[in-house]
This record gives sequence, structure tokens and C-alpha cells, in this order.
Amino acid sequence: MKIILFLFITFTGFSQSLHHQMLSSQGMSTTAGGFKVSQTIGQLSVTGNYRGSDVIVGQGFQQSSMMKTVKAPVITITTTTYPNPFVDQINFEFSSVISGPIKFSLYDVMGRLVAFQEKPANDTVLTINELSLSEGVYFVKLSAKNYNYSTNLLKSK
Repeated sequence: MKIILFLFITFTGFSQSLHHQMLSSQGMSTTAGGFKVSQTIGQLSVTGNYRGSDVIVGQGFQQSSMMKTVKAPVITITTTTYPNPFVDQINFEFSSVISGPIKFSLYDVMGRLVAFQEKPANDTVLTINELSLSEGVYFVKLSAKNYNYSTNLLKSK
């Protein structure tokens, strides 16, 4: 008697399917102006990377692992506002000199711009005067290169 043995062998395999994946390559070039541009083929960005004297801007989904992250130094400037409440003149005193012009914007409680001036600070003090406003609460915003400050003020008679 012959025995016929049937073996059913089942192979189970695991595989990974590529679905919405990106195959890409990277390269770097230098422009005539000395800017280094690194671009990944296949990414959505078309502007590349920018490296300034103190910052690197990397765009797109995939960045080189060799890229260093350079953080801009954080400079904290303390601002003192006086007098508050004010009558016709406001002073802003800074802990260090702010270079360039400072933009002064004053808003009422409804968010409407009621006063705007752009002027340089004298040493470490910025003085805003000739504000003919009605009594109430106002919000002030100061902005300059590498400097932003906001606070609320009370106008009295």
C-alpha cells in the first residue's frame, strides 16, 4: 500500500507598499551672489534653503542631516511706560538703545488706529506728545527692527 502525502505549505509574507511616498535626492549649489541653495528633488518647495550671516532657513519636507541649526541671539529689552494714566504725553524708557526708527501705533478699545508716529528714540527714551484724545483705555504697540512691545494705557484729563 502506498501512502500519498500531500503537504500544503502556506507562505505568509510581509511587505510594505509605497503609497504617497516620495523618492528624492538632494543637491547643493552656490549662486553668483554667494548664496548656498540646497534643494530636494520631489519636494513641494521651489525656493530652496537660505543661509544668512546668522540664520538658516530650510524649506520643504526633507532636509539634510548635515545642516546645522543656527539660532539668532535673543535680546531682551525691558520697556517702562510712564506716566500711566497719561494726560498729553507718554514716555517709553528702554533698557538698551534701539537702533532705527520706532513705529508707535495707538488703538482704541474698538481696535481702531487713532494715532501713528514713526520716530527715532532719543538715547533710551521715546517721548510721544500732542495726543489730543478723549478719556478712556488705549492700547499701544511699538515696533522696530528686532523689537516689539505692546501695553494698555489709560488716558485721563
